[in-house]
Amino acid sequence: MLRFDAIPHDKEKRQVFMFKEKDTPMYNHNLIGQAFLFSAAIWISVMGFIPAAVAGEEETEILNITVGEPTKLSSQVYQNMSTVMVSRTGIVAVIYRKPGREPRYPKHTRRGSAMGYRVSTDHGATWSKEMIAPDAFGGGQNSGTLPDGGVIIPATDPKPSTAYTRAEGWKGEGDPNPSARTKTGWYDVRFLRFTDDMMSWQEETVAIYMPNAGPPSLDVKHPGLSKGKMVQIPNGPMLAPMFGGFKGDDGNIHRAFIVESTDQGHTWKFYASIAYEPVDPHPELPGHYLSAGEPSITLLPNGKMVAMLRTQYSHFPLEYKPMAVCWSEDLGKTWTTPELTNPHLMNISPTLAALDNGVLACQYGRPGFHIVFSLDDGRTWQDRISFSHLPEPIITGQFDMVKVGVNKMVTVGSDADGTKIWPITVERVKMSRTHVALTARVVDATGMPISGVIVERGPNRYAADDSLMDSERKKYFGSPMLAFRSIQEHNGYPTTRTNANGQFRFKHVCLGEYILTVEAAGYAPQQRYVKVTPGAVPQDFILKAGQLVRGRVVDSTGKPIGGLCVVLNRWHCHTDPHGYFHWTAEAPVPEQVDLRINRNFSRRYKTLETTVVLSQIGRQPITLKHN
Repeated sequence: MLRFDAIPHDKEKRQVFMFKEKDTPMYNHNLIGQAFLFSAAIWISVMGFIPAAVAGEEETEILNITVGEPTKLSSQVYQNMSTVMVSRTGIVAVIYRKPGREPRYPKHTRRGSAMGYRVSTDHGATWSKEMIAPDAFGGGQNSGTLPDGGVIIPATDPKPSTAYTRAEGWKGEGDPNPSARTKTGWYDVRFLRFTDDMMSWQEETVAIYMPNAGPPSLDVKHPGLSKGKMVQIPNGPMLAPMFGGFKGDDGNIHRAFIVESTDQGHTWKFYASIAYEPVDPHPELPGHYLSAGEPSITLLPNGKMVAMLRTQYSHFPLEYKPMAVCWSEDLGKTWTTPELTNPHLMNISPTLAALDNGVLACQYGRPGFHIVFSLDDGRTWQDRISFSHLPEPIITGQFDMVKVGVNKMVTVGSDADGTKIWPITVERVKMSRTHVALTARVVDATGMPISGVIVERGPNRYAADDSLMDSERKKYFGSPMLAFRSIQEHNGYPTTRTNANGQFRFKHVCLGEYILTVEAAGYAPQQRYVKVTPGAVPQDFILKAGQLVRGRVVDSTGKPIGGLCVVLNRWHCHTDPHGYFHWTAEAPVPEQVDLRINRNFSRRYKTLETTVVLSQIGRQPITLKHN
């Protein structure tokens, strides 16, 4: 009935079974390690499997996902230059960073990094011996498989150490005019063009026409071709996602857009904007707003296009804005307003891949390195596979993925052991919908049952922004944890209580993913991600002594403030959209705590630093003053 998926040993293969009910939103798999808020053990017992016992049940779909044995490419852990590409013949190539630098290049250039190169002829199951990577490789993941043969990817110009230079003497959309002095939107871009066997390549200069490109925004020196695979429109152009600033745009915000090529990538022209929202539509969430960076696009088998966008700019530990997704019904010419991923996916460097069976996959990172899947064109995401959940700066989370065959992918990235590449196969299977009864027991540290415990079954979510800080409040320890949220009636999630034997039961629970939260007076509350599948091991909740701490922060008008950073002694968390912060405090519970509340990346509110009696928190809202 319920299974907890664990990250396997490198030499093992693993399968992840995924479920999608037609009328029930499913949610993202959270990190197993992050599900523990403290050292307290949390286990779930599931009893009473009910196979298709409800009359009139519809079919549900199962994804049988097999993650094959990885190939270790390099011992380099901290890197963001790994790239995978595939030719029309199915030959896969990977470029990756190795420890050290190439001495023949200046230290300030990317070309100084030591890089390796390998190819695979069996969809990534095995790889060739290491070869020397192309000198001009620029480090991005924006490769394109050409329908007439070959693969292209932006390169690095050796002189200015950038892929882009303003094209001299180009005027409008006409041919080069040596006598013209006006530069009206043409850019020279260095590319690498590979042969189908991926064993040879050449550098070339292509031209991109972007008449509206304006001053650079943020840290982008030019419109960026660095993320998201190029897409081939059937019997049409190649499309490539880009991001940067246009004339009149806010210089602190990114725009995502598309350029097209009708000549196998030799010249490109502006095609359409994907998204540009200068005002943060979700100020209730923490993080430094970017709008639309690092876009990745893909074409689904049903003809719809999907784009995934990074909405976070700078990386401040535990300050994450989720990625956003939007759709196009006219092959990328117009796009819907971006919507935050459901559940929130944190938080950068997305790569999309549409499989032949209609499954949509998204690779992303920071914190960690993950892949999630969607069965509804990206409306909801589920069953995350985590290759790592290490935070930056241990790993960057900026990695890559590509479809390499019928319902086959490969992904490359880093875990604590170095840079690796994994083959993945996805099979889509139908089965009769089933429900289960979730039954477990709640006991104390001595094994005695606890009656009257309230248990909530909430939707799965991804909000890894809780952590411990050091005594000087300058650093965070370990990976961020699944943010604790206490049980609140206004959420409307199903609840139940334990009986005299400490048992609780949820009847007819759909297969899927949930967060179970357990609260009892005199005990530290606990929560955990659970995955309801046909199989379980009976176990119990074991509660430790402690208490729930919940407070609310409002402004001078009484309006709740979401997205605030709250530190209680060493515990770091954020206020939710209703202004509440939540803390599960284990014994010995302090009588008073040092409290700090502020809003990073905003000067709207003053920082509050004070010492408060713990029992007073929650009795009345805390007011944060405006600047």
